[in-house]
Amino acid sequence: MNIQSCYKLLDVPENASNEAVAASFKKLAHKYHPDKNRERTEWANEVMTKLNLAYSAIMSHRFQQGMENGKKSDSVQKEETPQKPREKRHTKPGKTRIEEEYLIQSFIRLRENTKESLYKFFQFSLYNLARREMVSNRGTYNNIVHSLRKSYHGIGKLIKQTDDDELLEHFNTFKNMIFNFYRAAECLNIIDSYTSQYEVNAYRSYKRGDDALHLAHKELFFDRHNRGKFDQDKVLPRLAEAELIFQRTILNFPKSGWLVETAIKLEYVQSLKNYIQVFFNE
Repeated sequence: MNIQSCYKLLDVPENASNEAVAASFKKLAHKYHPDKNRERTEWANEVMTKLNLAYSAIMSHRFQQGMENGKKSDSVQKEETPQKPREKRHTKPGKTRIEEEYLIQSFIRLRENTKESLYKFFQFSLYNLARREMVSNRGTYNNIVHSLRKSYHGIGKLIKQTDDDELLEHFNTFKNMIFNFYRAAECLNIIDSYTSQYEVNAYRSYKRGDDALHLAHKELFFDRHNRGKFDQDKVLPRLAEAELIFQRTILNFPKSGWLVETAIKLEYVQSLKNYIQVFFNE
């Protein structure tokens, strides 16, 4: 499904705001929910899967392209504006130690900005969709997404300036983690009182994995900063548990309406494991 088809499926123009895209998704999801189409539950689940895929594709595309409410954000446009080269800084071969240090320090600034944004995400409990949609919290969430998007594209710019394997591993790992966090955060679960036992069981399985994931990344991005110490023994077992549960959910409930969210969360878990391996085992 190409991006134009995704917009068409959600019945929104390509320049629609993020809020309008989310509102249209929720409206359609409630309309085609299996509980509202009990005589055609299999068909309804297929529609729900397509809606979830379309919403995720649109929001991911906007994030990757540096788009804010359907158009390029000013910060990303500035980064893409050609600049005069400064003393070989943008040439890979023969990069000096000073130039490498510049890349490292630039990455550290972006990493710290990201960590601050992720901390705020948990500080304001924005993983809770009801709290996120409160008027007082919408601006905070939008600012967090803006900061994450800026870091994502800033790191992408650094990647183009080096061929050092170690730097590239760190840059790509952190960049992928940011993207997968955002995708996971944008899973807009539509929960009703299911009449299908299949869907009930699928949701319960997904929820167990999601609960384990929540404890893991809350420890990683919030609790450890409050404590001043990182406890890998609290994170790694929970990530392993979440990964196993998500894999089993996909295997056991391949036709469930929760399939898309489960796959997104599984990719996020795997990117977190890679992040910990690269950044915390040096």
